[in-house]
Amino acid sequence: MDAVKAIVQKVIKEGNHGPFAVATSDQLDGSVTFSLEPTVWQGSDWPEEGMIVFLDDLRKKRAGWRAKKGRFWKPSDEQFQQGAKSNKIEFLYPVSKQFPFDLVCREIVLELEKRNWSVPGITVDFHEYGTGERKFRNVSHIKSDEFRLSFCRVQQRISDTHWNDIAAINEIMMPKKELHVYDDESGPSFYLYVGDDWERDRGSFMNDPKVNPKLNGKPRIYLRYTGSEDPDHGFRYERRRCTYLVHDSDLGREYDPIGEEPKYFFTDEIMGEFKQYLEETVLRRIIESPVPDEKTDIFAPDPPLPLPKSINQIFCFGDYYDADRIMKGRNKPALLDPSDRYGMPGSGYRLVPYDIRNDGTVPEIAYEGFLWCGIQAVSADTPIDSLEVPGHFRWSDNEQFVFRVMPKKANGIYIADHAAYDKRRKEIMDTMGDRNRYTNEEVGDFTRARGRTIIPISEYKGDYENPVVLVNRELTLDEVELVSGPHNSRHGC
Repeated sequence: MDAVKAIVQKVIKEGNHGPFAVATSDQLDGSVTFSLEPTVWQGSDWPEEGMIVFLDDLRKKRAGWRAKKGRFWKPSDEQFQQGAKSNKIEFLYPVSKQFPFDLVCREIVLELEKRNWSVPGITVDFHEYGTGERKFRNVSHIKSDEFRLSFCRVQQRISDTHWNDIAAINEIMMPKKELHVYDDESGPSFYLYVGDDWERDRGSFMNDPKVNPKLNGKPRIYLRYTGSEDPDHGFRYERRRCTYLVHDSDLGREYDPIGEEPKYFFTDEIMGEFKQYLEETVLRRIIESPVPDEKTDIFAPDPPLPLPKSINQIFCFGDYYDADRIMKGRNKPALLDPSDRYGMPGSGYRLVPYDIRNDGTVPEIAYEGFLWCGIQAVSADTPIDSLEVPGHFRWSDNEQFVFRVMPKKANGIYIADHAAYDKRRKEIMDTMGDRNRYTNEEVGDFTRARGRTIIPISEYKGDYENPVVLVNRELTLDEVELVSGPHNSRHGC
C-alpha cells in the first residue's frame, strides 16, 4: 500500500527508538506507527492526538503497519484521495471449484502472475469493468498457437443478500477439441475436429465462430455435442450436469457424424481429458519458464501527460443522473454508492487499431462510445442552442445538462478534426446524382476520414478546423463541474 489518510491516536515522545506516533485509518486493519524523527516526519512541529495526517510508503510488520513518511494532511490531499480511489481496480482471481479443471485454471493464472504475465509463446488478455470505486479486472484470455482459455465474470452467491464478483473459466480449447461450460450447468458444449488437415484448419477451428456450418455452406471440419441424460436423444435436467455429451445437429444445420465418428461422449471423461491437458501441458509449460527476480506492475498507470495550452475550455452534455451524481459527489462523496463516485464515464471501449475495409491497407482507430466534448467556454448563461459538439447530436431526452470538463491529465483523451468528415461527405454527395441515401460503404468512407485525424490530445498543435475532443477514460468527480440545466429539448419541450 502506498499512502493513507489517518487519525493520530497517541504520541509517544520518548520511545525506545525515539519519538513516534500511532494512528488508525479506515483504509487499514489495525494501527499504523510512524517515527517523529526528521527523516520520517516532515512537519515543523509534532502532530497531536486527533489530528489528521498523510502517511506514505507503508510497510506491513508483524505488529502492524509502519509508515516511512508522514506529514500533516492538506486540502489538496482530498483530490489525491479521490483520484486514488477512482483508479483502484480489484483483481478477480478464478476461485470457483465447480468443474474438475477449475483449480488448475486458477494455478495457471497464479503462475502467470508470478512471471509478470509474460511467458514466451503465451498471450494474456485482461478485461476491466465497473465505475467509480467499484472497478474490477480479470484475466479474459490465455492463448497460444495450441490452446486457449477464456474466463468470464460471474457473481457467486455468498448469502441471501450478498454476492461476490469472481472470475471463472467458461471456455477451454486444446488441439482438435473445444469445451464450453456455464455456471448454471447448462450445456456443456463440446466441439470435435473431424477435418483431414489440422495444420490447414487450425486457424479456422480455433478462431472462427462455430455456428451452423452446414446451413451456411462452410467446410465440414468439426462436430458439435451438447449435454444430455440420454445418449440417443437430447434430454436433460435443469441445473444438473448431464452424464453424456450427445451429438447435436441443431435441426440439420450442423454436420452429422460419418462412419465410426462418435455419436456421444461421457461428460466426466471429456472434462478429465481437458484437466489432464491443462496440468501436463499448459501449467507445466508455464512452470518451466523462470520466475523473474523483480515483480513488475503491468497495470501501473502511465505518467500524467499535460494538456496542450491551446485547449483551455472543454464542455459536454449529460443527463439528470449525471447532474445529481456529480453535485452530490463533489460535496459529499460518501452519500453516493461506491460505483457512482465518478465524474463522467468516458467510454467502455478501448482505443484500438482496426481496419474497416478489412484489406490491411488503411489503419484506423475505433472511437465509438467515447464521451464527445466540444471546445468552448461555458457559463450558466450560455444558451444551449449555441453549444455544439462536432459530429455529436444532443439527445434531447437525456442530455439536458451542460458540464465543464477540467481534465487533470491528458491521458486517455484524444482529439479529431470533424471537418475531414464533412469534406469527404460532401465529396461523396456531389457524385450521388438522384440517389438520396448513402450506402454503408460510403458512410464508412467519410467516417474513416475523421478517424484518420485522431491523435492524443497531448500532441495537438491547435491546427484542426473543427476539433472534437474524445474522452476514452473515466473522469473523476473533480474533473467535471455542472454548469447549467436542465434545458429544454431541441423541440422546446
